[in-house]
Amino acid sequence: MAAAVAEIPQAILPYVAKWQVREPEMRVAQVFCPPERLLRFLAWGALLHELREALFELSTAQIIAVKSGWWAEEMLALSRGAPRHPLTHALAGVDAPWPDLARAILQFLGDDERRADSAQAISALLPLARSVAAVEGALFTAEESDDAARALAIHWLWQRLPQGLDAEDRARIPMHLFARHALSPAALVAGEGLPLLRDWAAELSAALPKALPDSAFPARARVRFDQARLDRLAAGQSFGEPPALGTLWRAWRAARAG
Repeated sequence: MAAAVAEIPQAILPYVAKWQVREPEMRVAQVFCPPERLLRFLAWGALLHELREALFELSTAQIIAVKSGWWAEEMLALSRGAPRHPLTHALAGVDAPWPDLARAILQFLGDDERRADSAQAISALLPLARSVAAVEGALFTAEESDDAARALAIHWLWQRLPQGLDAEDRARIPMHLFARHALSPAALVAGEGLPLLRDWAAELSAALPKALPDSAFPARARVRFDQARLDRLAAGQSFGEPPALGTLWRAWRAARAG
């Protein structure tokens, strides 16, 4: 493992660090990644973080369009063997459906509509998630599946919490939950909506596939970590990282499942 870590390009480390601040469980998961796949694991995870930030988390629609458009162009450049970003340089040479991902990014732009219920909120993300899952499968020589795409869509939804609550899309929380709790978006932002957030987490947890045995290691780890986070939130606990021993157990099980 030490030799594999030594081969990680310095240029990607700031992006990896930013990703793992947001998803600290992945620091544990990387311990169980085969050394020959570690660079790809880190670069791909950091790239997904950059794409999520560009598509969902920037301050204005104009900035989102510019940044996401740049990443779509970068996916096309990667498919031609001419990547420009350190993360895409680290992933170069893999035969993956990068052009399909570029198209999916562009088609998704501007979709900030709030959906009526949880099924619609998840379904709205599936076309983009399927394109991402197809690339992930190619990168890690794993089967892509609709369950993997569904798990990724749910991952994006819970990752909008809590920072996305005061964004235009209200973290994509569906409208039926506001109606059920007779709560306005402003009241939720003000911290009055813990029961609503518990229900949202419970619905996402129920919709999350319980295991992805044929998927790539990042997907297998992600789904186990997400299940733990959502179950904690549904039980009224904090958004914070679960206890370290549980994370270690889930990372080990994700590695063994493959």
